[in-house]
Amino acid sequence: MSENLLVRQDDAPDRRTRPRSWLPIAVAALALALLAAGAGWWFLARPQAIPDWDRIPQLDLAAPAGDAFLSDTPWVSLRVVPARPGEENVLRVQMTPRTVRGTPAPLTGLASRIVALTAQPLSEAGTPPETLALQPDPEAEGALIATTQLSPSGWWRFRAEVEGGGEAAEFHLLIPDPNINGPAAVPVDGSSPEGEALFQRGMAAITTLRDVRFTQWIADGKGNSALSVHAVTAGDEDTPPGFIYRAAGGMEAVIIGSTRWINLPGELGWQRQEGATVVLPSEWDEEYLRATGFTLLGEETIDGERCRLLAFVVPDLTEPRRQTVAWYLWWVGEETGYVRQEAMVSRLHYMLNRFSDFDVPIDLAPPEETATPVASGTPVS
Repeated sequence: MSENLLVRQDDAPDRRTRPRSWLPIAVAALALALLAAGAGWWFLARPQAIPDWDRIPQLDLAAPAGDAFLSDTPWVSLRVVPARPGEENVLRVQMTPRTVRGTPAPLTGLASRIVALTAQPLSEAGTPPETLALQPDPEAEGALIATTQLSPSGWWRFRAEVEGGGEAAEFHLLIPDPNINGPAAVPVDGSSPEGEALFQRGMAAITTLRDVRFTQWIADGKGNSALSVHAVTAGDEDTPPGFIYRAAGGMEAVIIGSTRWINLPGELGWQRQEGATVVLPSEWDEEYLRATGFTLLGEETIDGERCRLLAFVVPDLTEPRRQTVAWYLWWVGEETGYVRQEAMVSRLHYMLNRFSDFDVPIDLAPPEETATPVASGTPVS
């Protein structure tokens, strides 16, 4: 994502034209200077519809292997080319250090810390992950490479395991990748009535939420990545709606009603501003206008609940607002209907949301100058 695409300059965007409305994404780690000037910085501006996408030659991503808010948590870079099924795809992994500002940069000399790389197609239910054979990359010191066919087309999960790490760095990708191969390269699937029914159930669960927390990883495919945690509450008769944001790298924000507080890295302290807007879960359905191609993929367990995997696509739109095509993967709880996890790929936009604390009350208070704002309930991790 280029910086001019990541920042909203308007305080209260009109409902008819607000892109990516339900994702209150702060992109501090990618565009700190612009964010400091942008009043509406925590809503990621979805790229406008463009008939012919600019292509990128290879896919470059980075993700943390563990808690991104801990200073000693390593990040892993993943490069994939050509990201097409049935061809020899080259995957390169490399350790990256955590940095205070911006995206981690490659770090040489730590290749031995990556102990495994797995690839798993999610479009074929029950297919186990394949452990890829890693070899030193002769063209990049400290990097490891593997080759694989990446068949069939559809959603894939890649995990890079790190020596001594409790969690793997995880990437959910669509093969063929539309940013390398163009959006027309992605196969068009017929829509399943059962899949559409599951989508409607998940949407009903989303839009009736009063409180929810989520962790969000976003990337642009060019090497820039960021991770943040969020909490949003619709409030009640006595309290206004509110929102909390915290980014790995130091930026924080609190919104209570129409007042927002922003704390940028650099010990600048909290800055209070008026004119804020909180996009509530009841409005998140705008993100999925005219969704189609509902396809059931399989089952997985998240947070103790068995979930159905549902793939679908939201097409290019020009009315009632301009919106670029985006492909989604949902993990919908069989018992509750909650969307516990969501992956998305769009134009220079890769995302993974992990949701928790559904309707666990969130109490907000204005931040103190010397303290980090805290919402009650289970901490976001």
